[in-house]
Amino acid sequence: MDYMHQLGSLSLGSRLKRLSDTLMSEVTHIYNEAGISLNPSYFPLLTLIHHQGPQGITQASEMLGVSHPAISKLADKMIREGYLIKSPHPQDKRASRLGLSDKADQVIEQAKPVWAALQQQLHFIEARQSLPLLDAVNEFEQLFQEQNFKNNVLQALNREAQNIEIINWAPQYKDDFKRLNMNWLNTYFNGELTETDRRSLNSPEDYYLARGGYLFFARQADKITAALALRLCENNSFEISKMAVDPQAQGLGIGRQLLLTALNKARRLHADKVWLETNSRLTRAVKLYSNFGFTTQEHPKGKSSYPRADMYMELQLTKA
Repeated sequence: MDYMHQLGSLSLGSRLKRLSDTLMSEVTHIYNEAGISLNPSYFPLLTLIHHQGPQGITQASEMLGVSHPAISKLADKMIREGYLIKSPHPQDKRASRLGLSDKADQVIEQAKPVWAALQQQLHFIEARQSLPLLDAVNEFEQLFQEQNFKNNVLQALNREAQNIEIINWAPQYKDDFKRLNMNWLNTYFNGELTETDRRSLNSPEDYYLARGGYLFFARQADKITAALALRLCENNSFEISKMAVDPQAQGLGIGRQLLLTALNKARRLHADKVWLETNSRLTRAVKLYSNFGFTTQEHPKGKSSYPRADMYMELQLTKA
């Protein structure tokens, strides 16, 4: 079963990329069999200049609907391989134009029969489709631009984020604390539990609160979507522990709000430092910690008591 299909429209970009990679690979093999040395990714710029004449980078970017840096990078590569020649613009001496080399002209002539055969085969596939692919792509691209996709998504995320409330411990959140943390433990570490995990997850009020620590939760539309524990330790320090965000609520900045709340609490209590143990596989979490100023250090005890933890990070709150 193709899992991409189950993801529906969320996998559109990945599926288009997969289809593009497959087509590129097939065409590369066809070129090789035909004795043609040509990178399929050169086709749009190569044929644009062949049909429209020499082009500036900006002009080619606008004609192909591709970013200026992407065209510039592609052109540089094609110049190095001898397909394009850069020459001064006849009207604007500050600008340059891209033209085809003799090598490119020869390759184009070689490739024309191959392109005709490719087009014939693609037309054959399109004729068997219930919906024309190119028409659907054209329509999607137009609607994508009209809807201002990026801004709409960011605005929706901001609206969601504004509905997030950071709250303190209450007994009714005990099951949520365990549920949220077991989710990532099951996902990344096959549900591995140490004795410390069992004590902290089964009795968080005893393990954290009774020892001078704190528990924070994110509530969204009456649902607990994230949790974080702040454990009081020796030497006037706190440990960030058991931070977990519901997978369906990730990407809304909830982890950032929780971490900021915990750090502000530690600062108000005049803690010297905050530390944590994590795993390098949890790249999003590690990046978040780094963004807050946490730095990777040698573990003060040599190694963690958690077999899964391969990183120790600290944030100094007071100057040494």
